[in-house]
Amino acid sequence: MTTDRSRLAILILHRLGDPAAWRTAVRDVEYILPDHAPGHDYIVHAAELPLPEFIKSTRFHAIILGPTFLCARFAPHTLAQVKSDYAFVGASDAFKIALPQDDYDGSALLDRWMIEWNVDSVYAACSEHWSVLYPENSKTGRIRQGYTGYIADAWLRRFGNPKPHAERTIDVSYRASKLPPNFGRIGLIKGEIGDRFAAHPATAGLRLDISTDPGALIPGERWHDFLENSRFCLATNSGSSVLDPECSIRACVERDRIRHPLATFDQVEARCFPGQDGRYSFTAISPRNLEAALAHTVQIATVGPYSGVLSPNTHYIPIEHDCSNASDVVKQMGDRSHVERIAAQAREAVLAVPELRAAHHASRLIGQIADGVGAKRIQSTPAAELQRVMARYREEVTAKAAAFWSRRRRRQKIRDLAVAIGARRLKRWLVTPR
Repeated sequence: MTTDRSRLAILILHRLGDPAAWRTAVRDVEYILPDHAPGHDYIVHAAELPLPEFIKSTRFHAIILGPTFLCARFAPHTLAQVKSDYAFVGASDAFKIALPQDDYDGSALLDRWMIEWNVDSVYAACSEHWSVLYPENSKTGRIRQGYTGYIADAWLRRFGNPKPHAERTIDVSYRASKLPPNFGRIGLIKGEIGDRFAAHPATAGLRLDISTDPGALIPGERWHDFLENSRFCLATNSGSSVLDPECSIRACVERDRIRHPLATFDQVEARCFPGQDGRYSFTAISPRNLEAALAHTVQIATVGPYSGVLSPNTHYIPIEHDCSNASDVVKQMGDRSHVERIAAQAREAVLAVPELRAAHHASRLIGQIADGVGAKRIQSTPAAELQRVMARYREEVTAKAAAFWSRRRRRQKIRDLAVAIGARRLKRWLVTPR
């Protein structure tokens, strides 16, 4: 690795959406370089906002395609628009790095896209399946080990002295979205385990804060407060048991749920992906696993590989998918020394893996960019001009972003209201005798 760490000009592209709803772990992956390698010049652009032409003509040493930017592949019209609006990326001689997530969803689309744009490095999480997910890129040596989340320096400070369990007001917490069937039974468990655990007679006396209601999701720093106020939290394998290379299964499931809103998982599976579920298991350790370990919040988790970092009975209390062993889990929860040992061992385990540290990963990215810049003799826009470009960007884009999102929120409220009124009218029409 070169020791040249001179100031680099880097463009970062993301689609995080409304800042008011950002999830801390996702935001921290997108901002890993500005947060942990601040000695460089960054323009971090939310791709929902128009990108000025003067940015497209600016020469950067590197361009980073963040995980949310790459989510454009999930909708054909969005992908086409993004490829058109950001075609300059493919033509740029900058060193390009992609940080995909959920790459089992639209893997072939992502694989072709990275080849089309001549991306130099793709950091992917499911290392045992790279040849399946990236048949073209895996031949080039461009795939490198990545993770779905990294331990930010801010997390270490935040959880430097976790709240004692005796002072926590929640016994078991859980927040998750009910995933659509196209993520297979691995995704199904994520949405169902909370209800199963809460319904088990053995958990009746516990203080539970469990929800899969989208309105109950906790964004920003409040998520860390919530997690640290929980003695235990439920966790499942993050990922999918269905491979959907062209997003055709996703599209079929979306259509099917419109036509058959009350259909069971098995019914949707039979119509959209018969025989496909379980052929692969795409899983990786998740940000929740890392955050809970740092917060000394003991994880009650379904058994899985967790990227080789966490093991059952050592780093978490294992629970069956159907919660049939909930009585044993509750019994273990009452063993104070056992709980304290698991909490300590989980924290030690995640901290013992340097690659899970955001600072380590940022240093790795910067080192690779520096090497690439040297090898490809990449020249950026001159420093003085670059500073003018950055100032102009702040004036024309950053300063106006708040107003953009405020307008977007108002429009969304109007749409939500229209949908609610329409739903109420439809309900009245269905129940009115004729």
